[in-house]
Amino acid sequence: MSDPHRPSKAEIITPDQYADRRSEPRTNCDDRGALLFLSTHQVVPCRIMDQSASGARVSMAAIGDLPAEIWLIDLDQNSVRCGKAAWSMPNRMGLKFSFVSSLKPGEAKPAKVPQEVYDAWKRLTGQEDHPDQDDDVLYFD
Repeated sequence: MSDPHRPSKAEIITPDQYADRRSEPRTNCDDRGALLFLSTHQVVPCRIMDQSASGARVSMAAIGDLPAEIWLIDLDQNSVRCGKAAWSMPNRMGLKFSFVSSLKPGEAKPAKVPQEVYDAWKRLTGQEDHPDQDDDVLYFD
């Protein structure tokens, strides 16, 4: 049975048109980032190629199995995002976010950001707490 209201020709979608069929537009960028896999404590340096509030495309060295939960640390924007892989290739991946939080140097960790994610952000941005080595030494004149 044919539907008289349905066009007789199929819509042809080229790969470049398919990439633009997202729920919201992406902004091109070249931010420094890191993927953090809490399940294995693995940190993978990456470049954030484009991003939106709900997702991003990243490039990285080839990686093996991907965990269900992936944290993306954006070192240039001081933010962390939690999500999962929407698609992956040997050295590129699309992420779909379920949580986003900004981080501010010198301020306390946001409540919903796991301590390991916060510590990785501080370490990767050079904000690690370094105990003063002279604290245990007293000098007398």
